[in-house]
Amino acid sequence: MSSSLVALRDRREAAIQQCADSFAADLLTIEQFDERVAKLHAAATLPEIEALVADLPASPATSTALVPLAVEPSLSPTKKRFRAWFGSVERSGAWVVPDALAVSAVFGNTVIDFREARFSAQRIVLHASVVFGNLEIIVPPQLAVEADGSSIFGSIESHGGGAVADPDRPLLHITGTVVFGNIEITTRLPGESAGDARRRRKHERKQLEASRRAALPPHAD
Repeated sequence: MSSSLVALRDRREAAIQQCADSFAADLLTIEQFDERVAKLHAAATLPEIEALVADLPASPATSTALVPLAVEPSLSPTKKRFRAWFGSVERSGAWVVPDALAVSAVFGNTVIDFREARFSAQRIVLHASVVFGNLEIIVPPQLAVEADGSSIFGSIESHGGGAVADPDRPLLHITGTVVFGNIEITTRLPGESAGDARRRRKHERKQLEASRRAALPPHAD
């Protein structure tokens, strides 16, 4: 393949990514996205491609890759139990996670945030007891999570990121009992608010849809 054809192919792929990012950011409707991608596939010159994306912002060059979590057996956890009785408790920041953790919320609210935590064991068992209360567990996308337990007039909801367990990385196993309460497991990036996380997940879903449609033949629907 000649260098000119390679340059044309590479610029076309980059332009399709621009359209996908703009669709995910609600700058293009799905109809506009499909129309531009079809025209990009048909474009035979670099100026034609440039004209089709001249009004769109460039795709971000920053990487969203996350640093893998590590197990540090030499660390010494300082606390293994958190209780919220008729009140609230929050644990966040750069704290050391033990291999076993007991968390209770009785007529109260507890938040356990693992996003900046350091892990002293490969497998962490969090035993939760929630009675007329709420427990929110926040994990980073690269932390593998397992959840089971029983609920009576309550719920255990996991919105984990689907990280796969790895022998060299931590695994969080959540178990326990909920009575007239709620346990919610959510995935967020470090420093990300709940609203930011919702917007990011929407953006990621739209990017996946855009990538799927861009992979279809130019005249397929």
